[in-house]
Amino acid sequence: MRAIMGRLFLWFWVTFILTAALAVWGSRLFFHELEVGAASDREIHELSKVRERLEEPRGWRGPLPMLLDRSARNMSYRVIAFDFAEKRLIHGPGMPLPRGAFKDIQGIANQSVPLSIKRGALSFIGPIQYDRGGKNYAVFLAKFNSPEDKYQPFVYFFIVALITTTLLSWLFAKSLTRPIIRVQRSARSLASGNWKERIQESDIRNDELGKLARDFNSMADQLEKLWNGQQRLLADISHELRSPLARLQMALGLAHQQNIDSATLDRIDREAQRMEALIKQLLDLSRVESGKREYQNYRLPLLLQDILTDAQFEAANRNKVLDIDEIPSIDIQANGVLLCRAIENVLRNALRYSRYQTRISFEVTENHWSVCIQDDGEGLSTAECERIFAPFYRASLARERESGGVGLGLSIAKAAVDLHDGSIKATPNQGTGLSVTLTFPLGQ
Repeated sequence: MRAIMGRLFLWFWVTFILTAALAVWGSRLFFHELEVGAASDREIHELSKVRERLEEPRGWRGPLPMLLDRSARNMSYRVIAFDFAEKRLIHGPGMPLPRGAFKDIQGIANQSVPLSIKRGALSFIGPIQYDRGGKNYAVFLAKFNSPEDKYQPFVYFFIVALITTTLLSWLFAKSLTRPIIRVQRSARSLASGNWKERIQESDIRNDELGKLARDFNSMADQLEKLWNGQQRLLADISHELRSPLARLQMALGLAHQQNIDSATLDRIDREAQRMEALIKQLLDLSRVESGKREYQNYRLPLLLQDILTDAQFEAANRNKVLDIDEIPSIDIQANGVLLCRAIENVLRNALRYSRYQTRISFEVTENHWSVCIQDDGEGLSTAECERIFAPFYRASLARERESGGVGLGLSIAKAAVDLHDGSIKATPNQGTGLSVTLTFPLGQ
């Protein structure tokens, strides 16, 4: 019973057993015990009227079923005759009688005093004796009860069965899906970078879902170890590379003083500066990815004022235009340094590759705010837009080398955006160029 298959069997078995028991109990509501009593004066009067109509001279003409039907006109009853010779019921056209009606009528057909019998939804009043063509008949009045009385037991049965099956099915579905939803929620949290996420109470269940939760926790432990090892390796390599780089730069300075080939020294100096920039960005990426969610309140225009001013100055030096829409006057909660780093990296990237114009626009919704940075450069394909946020990815190696990039700026921006539970997306413009949209939630 600890396995899911056993629990499925148990729950469905119990559901069917209870449903069958309810069906048996409900079916008994439709088959009441026979109730026998004396006929009322009104019922005896109705029987007398039927006798008079049957004994009229014209009653001897035509078949008996037609005569019975004619005698019941303008009455709320149906007339039935029991044939003593052939042991059968005779009646006019209409709804067929239940199977048990024959036994009930046969049991009181020889009574000398009219009786009223009732079973379930059908009542009989009689008999009165009637002779026709040498045959002896017992005549009864039959009447169906009102629809309310007829269907009320079925309604009660349906309501009880519906509540029972719904409750059992809901409990079964909840017990089955609750751990699956818990695994799904933990998987999303782990995918968003929360390496401490684990499924709690995974040792309580011993079925397949419990094993799945424990395997998930084991996988999360391994991923956390691998991630921490990668971060330590990245930080250690970056730190270790700075020492020989510093010695190399010192040697370059001495070589310049000794008037050694300046062209070669300049090339070595450029490569050393590129290596220093690479190490700095590697350290930045490591710090951002391992950063803490420490937020403060900021006024968005004040927070972005410095980086936008510097960007205006850089665009002017490149003989380019930077258009900035009005910054929304909203309060946000963020890590100010990392948020500015994310926007600045995307903005500098746009200024670097734009032909002439770069535009910054903002949008605020009920739950989010976003900044969109558009340039009019060569742009990228849709496939490249999916990959540009990966570390060291460069859409064009020659272009990156010409600009001095190493493919980490957008990776740092994405890590900073992820730390704020936001999203970053690049899309090609309809004409030329690229649009990068950074979206952040309001009220962290």
